[in-house]
Amino acid sequence: MQLFNNIWTPRSLVIIFLRFKGNEAEILALKYTTKKAAKDQIDPPKHFDSIDEVVAHFGKSAAYHLHVTGSGVLSRMADNLSNYQDDLVINGDPEDFIFSTYDDGVSLAASFFRRALIEKHLEVIEEKKVHLLGVSGGLSCLFMLNESIDFALDYQLVKEEGMLKSFQRLEEGKDKVLWEGKHLTADQLIAKVLFHRLQKGDEQFTSSQEEVHSAAQTNYRQFSQFRTYGLALLTVIFLALVINYFYQNQLNDKVAQLELDLSMSNDNLSLLDRLDQEKIRKEQLVMSAGVTSTRFLTYYLDEIGRTVPEKINLQELEMFPVEGKMKNKRKVEIDETAIRISGNTAGNEILDDWIERMDRFEWVKGIELINYMKTEGNRSDFILTITLTA
Repeated sequence: MQLFNNIWTPRSLVIIFLRFKGNEAEILALKYTTKKAAKDQIDPPKHFDSIDEVVAHFGKSAAYHLHVTGSGVLSRMADNLSNYQDDLVINGDPEDFIFSTYDDGVSLAASFFRRALIEKHLEVIEEKKVHLLGVSGGLSCLFMLNESIDFALDYQLVKEEGMLKSFQRLEEGKDKVLWEGKHLTADQLIAKVLFHRLQKGDEQFTSSQEEVHSAAQTNYRQFSQFRTYGLALLTVIFLALVINYFYQNQLNDKVAQLELDLSMSNDNLSLLDRLDQEKIRKEQLVMSAGVTSTRFLTYYLDEIGRTVPEKINLQELEMFPVEGKMKNKRKVEIDETAIRISGNTAGNEILDDWIERMDRFEWVKGIELINYMKTEGNRSDFILTITLTA
């Protein structure tokens, strides 16, 4: 269960520093992460003009901690008694103060300030709906650095083997202290211990706002879980939609191809049916025309060919010409008693003699000159129709 809780512990923490000089506060902030902690890298805080600017820079989804320093913060050592807060504020109401306390079991190192000092800043943070996981003040939190410490900033901090020895204000403070081979400011050290406490916990350091911010930390873990699970769920849904989109497109392509194949098959079947019908009609036409008898055809052609004069040039001869125009889905009708001949002749007398000669055939019922037209020179084009006897 502890491992599960650690999964959702923030991997980064934005510490907002309110450094008071009188009633005005200088706003600084830095972001400390597990990667920087692993490299023991602590960036100095940056200056900002307002809380709004801090939130705009680091984002609303980050975890925040507010730490107060400067003239509005008092720090004392006291005995570990149940009413230590009354002893520290003397004539004030402890409910009006926010305490940050380090407890070694015998003595307390407490830093405290009036709640009214930061109320307007807390209102802005609440309006921004950011995740404020803690509020602290002063240098008492620095006793979490190690079991034994001895250095001076604005206060002299001395701790030997886990027991508090000194927490006194100095007349001339120092801006930096040498810690583990690096010169660090109080803000950098505070960021280090606050982030370590958020990650690992430290029961010796407490805040009078512990209950409020314990709930805030729970809310932030739930927010992280919701964001992670929600993102995972959205990713799964998105992947499902993408896969479904491509699968649907693949199915649509297959359906379209099958419809195309079916359409082509239907067209081919229709074409085959039309060809079969056309074949039947043409077979019927041939049968009805009587052209299946080669002797019948050659007989007429031979007789006509024998009588053609030398000065007549035949251009076209139609055996059993088609009556009217051929149309789709209409039965073709032919004239089985007619032969149509077209050509040209050197003169009408030659044509008349040829017509008279053919008219003597017993199989000729009559000959009709359909068209006779003079052309260039002495030639004339003609069209005539021979009607056969029944």
